[in-house]
Amino acid sequence: MTVQQMLGQPSRPSFNLQRIDFSRLHVDIDAYINPFLPPPPWRYLPRPVSRFLGYREPPNPKPLGNLVVTFWTLIGVFCGVLVVAETSMHVPFFEHHNAPIIVASFGAAAVLEFSAIESPFAQPRNAVISQVIASTVGIGISKLFALNAHAASLPQIGGALACAITTCLMVLTNTVHPPAGATALLSVTQSSDVGWTLILVMFLGSLLMQAVALLINNIQRRFPVYWWTPVSLARAPPSDTESGERINRASFETDNTQDVFPGNPRQVLIESGRILLPNQFSITEAELKVLRSLSDRLP
Repeated sequence: MTVQQMLGQPSRPSFNLQRIDFSRLHVDIDAYINPFLPPPPWRYLPRPVSRFLGYREPPNPKPLGNLVVTFWTLIGVFCGVLVVAETSMHVPFFEHHNAPIIVASFGAAAVLEFSAIESPFAQPRNAVISQVIASTVGIGISKLFALNAHAASLPQIGGALACAITTCLMVLTNTVHPPAGATALLSVTQSSDVGWTLILVMFLGSLLMQAVALLINNIQRRFPVYWWTPVSLARAPPSDTESGERINRASFETDNTQDVFPGNPRQVLIESGRILLPNQFSITEAELKVLRSLSDRLP
C-alpha cells in the first residue's frame, strides 16, 4: 500500500517509460503528402518526350554491360559538372555575392546522378530538396554562430551541427542525398561570404544537374526510376476505398501473377514479371499495384 492510500489520498497514475517501445516510433511524411499528389502524367505525353522524363512501358530496358555504363557515366559527369560550373560563372548575381565557381558537393552528386542512377539517393526529389535543406541549414547555422565572437571562431562545431541537423531533416522528409551533407558542412566552413545566395546557387545547380541527367541517362538507360516516390500515386476506385473490399488471391488474373505458390509458405515472392503469393492470401487493389510496380522495376 502506498503512502497516498494510507492517508486516504488518491494516487496519481504512474507513467512507465519501459512500456513505450521507442523502436517503433516512426514518422512518414509521405503518408500525409502523397494523398494530395496527382499521379505522374508522363504516359499521356508524346513518347519521345516521356522517354526523356524516365517513363517506360513494360518491359523495362535490359541491363547494360559495365563498359556501356562507364561510357555514359564519363559523358554524363563531364557534362553535368561543366554545365553547372559554366552557368554559375555567367550569372552576375552569383558573381556579385562571391559565389564559388561550383560547390564541391556537386562532384559527389554527379557520381550518383550518372553512375548509381537507380539509387534512391539519386532520384530528383532527393537530389534537389536535400540541397535546398542543406544550404538553408548551413547558412542559418553560420549566421547564428556569427552573432557571437567566440562561436564564430569555432567553425568546426558549426559545421558538424549543420551536417547533423541536415541529415536528420533529410531522414524525416525522405530526401536523403549524401552530397547534401557536404553542402551543409561547406556552408559553415567555407561559404560565409556567399550568405543566403548559396540557396539559389544550390537550387539552380541541382536543377541543371537533373536536366543533364535526364538527357544523358535516357539515351540507353532509364532515369529517374521515380520522381517523388516509388509507391504508385494512382487513386483506387471509389468502390474499393469506400467499402474496404479486399481481393482474394485467386480473384484476379494478370500476366505477372500465378495462383499457387509452391507449398504453403508465409512469404511473398516478387520477381521480374511475376508475383507469388501464398494460397488463400487476400490483398487490396492498392497493395497489388505496389507489388506490380516493384515487379516491373526488377531487371
